Amino acid sequence: MPIIIQDLTWKQTEDRVVIQVPLHGVPQTRVDLFTSPRYIKASFESFFFDAVLREEVDVSQSTCTKSPTCILFDLKKCSQNTWETLEVTDLTKKEKNALKQKLIEEEHERIKKRDEERKSKKAELKRVAINEQIELDTRVRTEIEEIKKAEETRALGDLENWKSSMEQTRKIKPKIVELEEQSKQPDKPPKVMLQEKEKSGKNKRNNLKEVTKVALPKPRNTRALQILFTPREFPTPSRESRLDEENDFLAKQAEARRSAGFVDADLRPEEKNPQYLLAKGKQFLKAQNYLGAISALSFGIKLAPKFIDLYIARSEVQIIVGNYNRAIEDCTEALNLLKPALPVNKEDRALCLGRRGEALFKLGFLKQGISELEASNKLNKCNEFEKLLAEFKAEMAEAELKQEENFNKKVES
Repeated sequence: MPIIIQDLTWKQTEDRVVIQVPLHGVPQTRVDLFTSPRYIKASFESFFFDAVLREEVDVSQSTCTKSPTCILFDLKKCSQNTWETLEVTDLTKKEKNALKQKLIEEEHERIKKRDEERKSKKAELKRVAINEQIELDTRVRTEIEEIKKAEETRALGDLENWKSSMEQTRKIKPKIVELEEQSKQPDKPPKVMLQEKEKSGKNKRNNLKEVTKVALPKPRNTRALQILFTPREFPTPSRESRLDEENDFLAKQAEARRSAGFVDADLRPEEKNPQYLLAKGKQFLKAQNYLGAISALSFGIKLAPKFIDLYIARSEVQIIVGNYNRAIEDCTEALNLLKPALPVNKEDRALCLGRRGEALFKLGFLKQGISELEASNKLNKCNEFEKLLAEFKAEMAEAELKQEENFNKKVES
């Protein structure tokens, strides 16, 4: 049962009523308030306060302040007079509860009506804003259309001027030709010829001036430019600030390749042969010089990118050193070069599928790796991957069993 607060204090003037309700140590953040013109209520934890006021108050000009120790209601009276009591006293408990319920419902209706009016007002403002935006967009589009029409009219006017100028040049050219022909006639006396030459020269100059004024310039000659770039080892742009670091890195790489026993710069021209590089890579592999083998085979692939044996040999070295992603790339490239599938390249395809399956299994793709190994065995049942397939299937079954045990433990827990 809530504790009804009785130790409140209140005072009044002719136009205001001030009510002070103590909080009894309850934080002010836990207080719930309800106000209406004739009914006020406050509840916090196990305490409760409400009052059916003697007369109505103006809620819009009233205030309610929460402090750490009390709640202060400062209410504005609707009519200026002095109240004999704060609450209505001439009602029974049942009538008072009914009045409270009526006042609460009226306040809820008022709040609901106010919210609906606010929503309708907001919708009206939104509609007005949309109409204004539509008018603005229409005005902008109209201005753009006017500008387009003006530009189109100006362009068509320039075209008409150009056409008229071309017609003038067509009319002037026959006159120039006729004057040139007249100047070439030697039948007339020298003086007459000189006079006519002077006149025709003046006419030519005048006509040529008119032509030069009207004639359009010739189009410019077009030419394709070829841009050549300096060869560079690094994929990033060259920077002077990084030049020393790059040279140091290249020197270390050359030293590492020399220590591995292979440097492409040291090869003679006759040694830059894919077959020689394949044999060199196999020789390094046999001597367990894996870095030298990868370097030799990579240089061979650079010289002959469609030599399948180089990819197959390098995939073997990549699997030995644990570069499974590179091994998958080499096997995939070799399989692409082995198309179409023929009986002649069946063993090579089986070898590439088996090595790719082994690399996939090592990377954690168990099902994909086993399917690749099964495809390899289907092509060549006597190949070296039959034993490996059995081992991988046993490992996969063991892993699935452990996973099932862990799942059962989680379910039981």
